[in-house]
Amino acid sequence: MSIRMSPNSNSEKPLNPNELLHIPKWVNEDYFQPIIEKDVENFDKIVNFTPIAATAPGENYTSIMIRVIVDILLKDGSEQKISYILKTMLEADSGADVVNGMGLFPKERKMYEVHIPQFVELYKEAGLDIELAPKCLHVEANAELITLVFEDLSRQNFKNCDRLKGFDLAHMSRVLRKLAELHAASVVAREINGPYDPMYLMSMFNEQSRDLFKALGEMRQVQFFKAMRTWDLEDIDKYISRMWDPMEVFEEAMQVNQVDENEFNVLNHGDCWSNNIMFNYKDNGEIDRTIFVDLQIGKWGSPAQDLWYLITTSASLDIKIKEFDHFIQIYHERLVECLKLLNYSKPIPTLRDLHIMMLKYGFWGPLTSTGVMVATLMPTDKDANMKMMMAPGPEADALRYRTFTNPIYAKAMKLLLPFFYNKGLLKST
Repeated sequence: MSIRMSPNSNSEKPLNPNELLHIPKWVNEDYFQPIIEKDVENFDKIVNFTPIAATAPGENYTSIMIRVIVDILLKDGSEQKISYILKTMLEADSGADVVNGMGLFPKERKMYEVHIPQFVELYKEAGLDIELAPKCLHVEANAELITLVFEDLSRQNFKNCDRLKGFDLAHMSRVLRKLAELHAASVVAREINGPYDPMYLMSMFNEQSRDLFKALGEMRQVQFFKAMRTWDLEDIDKYISRMWDPMEVFEEAMQVNQVDENEFNVLNHGDCWSNNIMFNYKDNGEIDRTIFVDLQIGKWGSPAQDLWYLITTSASLDIKIKEFDHFIQIYHERLVECLKLLNYSKPIPTLRDLHIMMLKYGFWGPLTSTGVMVATLMPTDKDANMKMMMAPGPEADALRYRTFTNPIYAKAMKLLLPFFYNKGLLKST
């Protein structure tokens, strides 16, 4: 159910965080009428319909996110304000071919329709109420487009943390435990139902995307090395000489995405960073509920993927390295509890096994920090979008250089590069 607001609680015009977002014409009252009829008891009619962007530029790169705010009349004559989040594919000229080639929407659809309900049910049968993702109220798929409509979590006072500051220890602990809950259920569900759809074996690094990553890597590299020299990092040449060229990055990424079925594997969230995790809070400020959003990049493989991705992109700077081993321990403790609760029949990985896994799949660290972290730590910028990030030419080069010299990113890399170097995770010379 979408959460209701009293008619007067938000009567002023809603603030649109991205006036530049083109909202497709089909996102209208006619489209939402049947969704609201199903969702709201005693619904009579729509009085006012306002679609706005759900996120600011630079907060979301792989889809169109729209918040739909609707004033409705009920059969008893009273009015209500409700809202939903609609998520649909990018339009053809804004990077859609790249994104659609990754198969993101079919994965997300299956996560919401099949897997998340399965996981929640497993916990319920074991006597535990666990929530993992928002309710999906409507899924529509045709040859051109997949569209999902969700409850609007902001109505339940869910919010994101500031992605530029990252998570403190309390938030990291909650997310690591939630990740362990997701992973444990995914492992047990596979034992019961057999292997996941082959699309969950596919990463964005595949033979079809080779040329794209090569071209993108070559466009980025000059700006990246130029930016590294501005970071004020001691002995910078030592790090520059240990950076991979674009094709080596691609080969390593292909390698780290290979699944060894003799190891402990899970269905990774795949895009586990701060904007894809929402929290609400008790009156005393303590975290109450934690929930994952954006389940587009699910990937069967080592849990090291989600762990490296989360810690690299989203732990705040003061604890990113200092608490690294502790993070793995927090995750492991909850993983063991959940696997036991769900009667997992195979050997449960030890904490030592997990640390070894983190080293074996350690390339996820440098890969994430030189890739997605560039975008996640970029302050809101109207030019920060998939199309611009991947375009050739001086204007896009200037944007890339701006992202690499961004002081927040530079500060994180000054911390991470020596950490990767000391763990033996950079290229050997």
